[in-house]
Amino acid sequence: MRTSIVVFKRYVKLNLISAFFVLLIISGCSENKGKYQQGNNPSVIISGVNSAQVKKYEKFELILDLKNVRFDNPFDPADIDLYALFSSPLGQTLRINGFYDGYKGVNKWKIRFSPRETGDYKYQVFVKDGSESGESESAGFTATGSEHHGWIKPSEKNPHYFSHDDGTTYYGVGAYSPWGNNEKVFRTFIENKANFFAIWDINYGGFVNDEGIIEENLGEYNQEKLGQIDSLLTILEKNDIKLMYAIWPHDLFSETVWAAQWKINPYNQITKAENVYGDSLSWEYQKMKYRYMIARFAHSRSWGIWELINEMDGTDGWAKGHHAEAFAWVDKCQKYFTENDPYRHPMTASFSGGFKQYRDTLYRLNDIPNIHLYPAQGWIPKFPDDSLRSDMYNFGWASKRFWDNFEKPAIFGEAGADLTYYKPSSKEYRISYHNQIWAALVNGLAVTPVWWTASDMTSQDWEQLKYLSEFVADIDFANLPYKPVQSEAANTDIYVIDSGEKGFGWARAVKNNKIDNTKLTIYKSEKGSYTVTWYDTWSGRSLESTKATIEKGKLILTVPVMDRHCQDIAFKISKI
Repeated sequence: MRTSIVVFKRYVKLNLISAFFVLLIISGCSENKGKYQQGNNPSVIISGVNSAQVKKYEKFELILDLKNVRFDNPFDPADIDLYALFSSPLGQTLRINGFYDGYKGVNKWKIRFSPRETGDYKYQVFVKDGSESGESESAGFTATGSEHHGWIKPSEKNPHYFSHDDGTTYYGVGAYSPWGNNEKVFRTFIENKANFFAIWDINYGGFVNDEGIIEENLGEYNQEKLGQIDSLLTILEKNDIKLMYAIWPHDLFSETVWAAQWKINPYNQITKAENVYGDSLSWEYQKMKYRYMIARFAHSRSWGIWELINEMDGTDGWAKGHHAEAFAWVDKCQKYFTENDPYRHPMTASFSGGFKQYRDTLYRLNDIPNIHLYPAQGWIPKFPDDSLRSDMYNFGWASKRFWDNFEKPAIFGEAGADLTYYKPSSKEYRISYHNQIWAALVNGLAVTPVWWTASDMTSQDWEQLKYLSEFVADIDFANLPYKPVQSEAANTDIYVIDSGEKGFGWARAVKNNKIDNTKLTIYKSEKGSYTVTWYDTWSGRSLESTKATIEKGKLILTVPVMDRHCQDIAFKISKI
C-alpha cells in the first residue's frame, strides 16, 4: 500500500504530521522551497561523497540535494522514494534506499552503502515524487582491500555456527546492556575481549537509550536516538563488536502484562495492544520503520542481528491468545527483512526464560533459534543434591537440544540476572556463570549465554568471559565439520566437539574439587595420534601439551596434575 491515496487517508485519519514539523523540514532543505506539485520534474544532485576510495566493508556515503520535490513526511516512501542502484565489479545490481538525517540539525538526505567486493562500483541515484521520477548523473567509486571481515551470517559450511561475510569464523562472546551505557561499559567489553553487544530500543536511560525510543511519534523517527545509534556503531566497528538490536522489547507491546510501556508506543493511536500483531495499519508503519532502519544502519559491519521481539509472551497479543497472529507476524517480518536488507543480517525472536517457553514454531521461522534461560523459572534441577551441577547441565542440555533440532546457529538471548538457583551476591553464582558459558560452548551454542545484564557482572565474571574468548580465538567453527561426539569419564561430566582432525572439550569433576589424573575417553572413528593442549579455565593459562593415540576407536586422555585445585579443565586436540 504505497499509493498517495493510501498515504493521504492515513495522514488525515491520524493527523500525523504537525505544522511545525513540516516547516522544520522545508526550512532545512532549501531545494524544497516553493509550491511544487508532486510529480513536477523532480531531480536529485549528488552534493557530497565521503570518499572516492573506500575499504571493503567500510561506509560509502552520499549527501544528496533534492530539487522540485515536495513531501509532508520525509520518512514515508509513499511520499518520497529515494534510492540508488549500485553495480558491483562482478556485475551485481543492488538497490540501496536513502534516508533523511535530521540529527543535530544536519537536515540532509543520505545514502549509505558498504562494498563486499573490491574494484570499481558504478551508481546512480533516483527520486520519486508522486508519479514522476528524477535521477542523478552516473558516478562511481573504488573499493579496496581491508582488514575487515564483514557482516555475520549462518555459516555455509557448518550452519550451526556464524561466519563473517568473507567466510571467516565468528563466535559471539558478550552480554546484554539495555541501559546505563557509558564509556566505562564499552571499555569493559573491549578489555575483556567481548565481541557481542545487545541492547533494546527503549527509554530506560544511559548512552543511546537516554533519548527515548526510535518512533515516539507515529511515522516519525527520533533523530537524537538515531544519531546516538550511529555513534554506538562507530564505537563497535572500531573494536570489532557485533550488535544485536531489539526492535520491539516486550514492554512496547504490553499494556497489561509485565513492564508495560504501551502508553509510549504511538501505535496505541491506531490499534489495541492485543491486536498489534495482526493490525494492517500498524504493519504499514512497521514497514516504513524497518525500511528506514535498514537504510540508515544495515551497511555497518557491526550491525549483527535483528532481534525482532524480545519475550513475545510478555505482550498483550500473546497473553490474550493471539498466538497464530503473533507467529504470522514473525513470519511476515522475517520475509520483509530477507527481501529488503541487502546485507542479509540474520533475524531472531524470543520468549521469556521459563522451561516451558521453548517454541519450535518460532525457531523454524527465524534464522537464529533463541531461548532465554532463567533456571528459577521452572527449570527443575536434574541433580537435587547438586544445584551447581544441575545449573550447568541445563545450559549444556538446552544447547544440545538446539543442535539436534536445527541446522542453525542458536543462542540463549538472555540468561542469569537474579533468576538462577543462586543469589547474585553468592560465591556459587560466580561459579555457576563460569560453568554455564563453558557448558554452552562445548554443546554447540553459537554465542555465549547473553548475560542479563552486563551491569550485574562482576570483574570475576568478565575475567572468565575473557578466558573463554581467548580459548575460542583460534577455533575455526565456521569452516570445519565440528559436531558433538560421544565421550565419558568416571565421576566427571565431559563434553566434546570434534571435526575429525581437530576438536575441543571441557570436563568437570562431579564429586570433588580436583580433576587431576582423571581419564577422559573420546570415541573417534579416525585413526592416528593427536596433540592435546590443556587449558586452565579459571586462570586462562595454557598448560602442558601431551600426546595420545586412538586405539580401538577410543582416544584416551589423562588430565595433567595441576598446580592448584581445579574442578574443571578445557582442552584442544589436533591430529599430528
